Amino acid sequence: METINVKIDDTKYPILIGENLSLEIINILKKQTKNSKIMIVCDAFFQETIGKKLEEILTENEYEIFPYYMQAGKGNKNINEVLKIYGILEEYNLARDSILIAIGGGVIGDLAGFIASTWLRGMKLIHIPTTLMSMVDSSIGGKVAINFRKTINAIGNYYHPVANIMDLSIIKTLSSRDYFSGLAEVIKCAIINDATFFKYLEDNVDTILSKDNKTMIDYIIKTINIKINHVNGDLREGNKRLLLNYGHTLGHAIEISTEKNHQEQLRHGEGVSIGIIAVAYIAQKYLNLEQNLLTQYETILKNYNLPIYISSSELGFSKTVLLNKCFENVKKDKKRLNNNIRLILSDKIGSAKVYEDVPFSLIKEAFEYVIKE
Repeated sequence: METINVKIDDTKYPILIGENLSLEIINILKKQTKNSKIMIVCDAFFQETIGKKLEEILTENEYEIFPYYMQAGKGNKNINEVLKIYGILEEYNLARDSILIAIGGGVIGDLAGFIASTWLRGMKLIHIPTTLMSMVDSSIGGKVAINFRKTINAIGNYYHPVANIMDLSIIKTLSSRDYFSGLAEVIKCAIINDATFFKYLEDNVDTILSKDNKTMIDYIIKTINIKINHVNGDLREGNKRLLLNYGHTLGHAIEISTEKNHQEQLRHGEGVSIGIIAVAYIAQKYLNLEQNLLTQYETILKNYNLPIYISSSELGFSKTVLLNKCFENVKKDKKRLNNNIRLILSDKIGSAKVYEDVPFSLIKEAFEYVIKE
């Protein structure tokens, strides 16, 4: 087991990374509270595995458990689910020193974190992320939120956990597609911050794809440290934290626009991957860069089995309709200033900056580059 002792501004908490870490939670609970009431918000997919095991461990240690299992689709990250959980918290009188344990990917972590941040103005939170994406991204940095209608993360807060437990044995149960999706976030962090780390990712594709324990710990720690470095001193995205949105602005728009019957067709990391290529295309044109940087980004993403474009017809759309939807959705981005879209562009590997005056015509052109017929 490896431990990262996180310090973000005035907040400190441990991140535990290793295998079969469920017993560690008892030590954390004893340090954090004398309250025996524990709320568990868990992805229903893990109910019979992680959820049941944790319930048994907590019961054996005389904790009173209030489990809530839910479907973890993006469509359920809404106020209705929040109200149901508030109802349980109120009915059973859970206090501020009670602990809420979030078990799941980004949807569960965001929703449960939002609840923890708002119930009685803040109860204690423990993250147990179950996807690579949530380990290296959504469970780090304090962003918690729910969606409102078609706007992702419209209602949210900034709130840190008291601990984050990352069990690599869970990663090994992920589908290949989910694992690849998480690697998009790892690659993104290298692009914006660390050329040496990017070279490592280029040179170690086979080892990383094999889910070798030591390798996973190494690149997860490296990615988390990059994220923490960008969050420190900029919790609310006034400056350097904005760089973490590299690839996300256009990627989010593509994710939302390709949904069918409120069901996602792209994983978040797949959207980020395509978004990376879209902003690399913009950077090439807007900053007069050489073609080889865009090509290099396309190559590494393909090597990790990540998409660099989508086919509109394969996803059930006409190209024109999908392009229009993407453009309308990108204009709703939370990071916009007045009527301008703030984009993060990379001029070289390991470097990125915020640009506030990229013309809409070039954004449209980038969507056309990554959305095929």
